[in-house]
Amino acid sequence: MAGESASGRVQVVDDEPPIRELLRDFLAGRGYEVAAAATGGEALAAVPTFRPDVILVDRLMPGLSGTDVLDALRRGGTAPVILMSGHHATVPEGFFGVLRKPFNLPRLAEVVAAAMGHGRPQGV
Repeated sequence: MAGESASGRVQVVDDEPPIRELLRDFLAGRGYEVAAAATGGEALAAVPTFRPDVILVDRLMPGLSGTDVLDALRRGGTAPVILMSGHHATVPEGFFGVLRKPFNLPRLAEVVAAAMGHGRPQGV
């Protein structure tokens, strides 16, 4: 998988700047166009313009949680949403998959690629 280049748009939503930067840099380095948002509200405002193919959203954030963001996005019939969490071991209803924190970057790449192709949902 090393050296492979991907394409598509990924929106990263996390209130922790180091995590946003890590994910943005990693995904951009793999060839994705990446938009980062610090809040659920910021992400929802950007979706109509950025039009992501996949959305990575943190479970716990001030204001709108990852589930709140998913609920709002469902009404618009948007891209697959992957939940990022240090707590979930299973994929909550409506999410494409779950990425456990701390991140395993090769696993992140696999789950994002599967979501880009709308493959089968990915677990932990």
